[in-house]
Amino acid sequence: MKVKINYRDQEFPDGTKLAQVVKMIREANKDDPVTKSLVAKTGKDHITFIYNRRIVKPEEYDFVELKEGDEIHWMHPYAGG
Repeated sequence: MKVKINYRDQEFPDGTKLAQVVKMIREANKDDPVTKSLVAKTGKDHITFIYNRRIVKPEEYDFVELKEGDEIHWMHPYAGG
């Protein structure tokens, strides 16, 4: 099935959970300078995940099953004044 992640189509098997995608995204971005800095300072990456225009809490990741056409966006926390 096709799911959009930050506006790019990705293929996933049926039954894929959001938690699997979160793990994949975190792994792909572990060497990102912003992620490294946040982990060094706080112990977490603080990436926010948005599923179909709704912010998903970390404790809900395992319960969200992806469907064809879903949209997932992720972002670092806003930093600035």
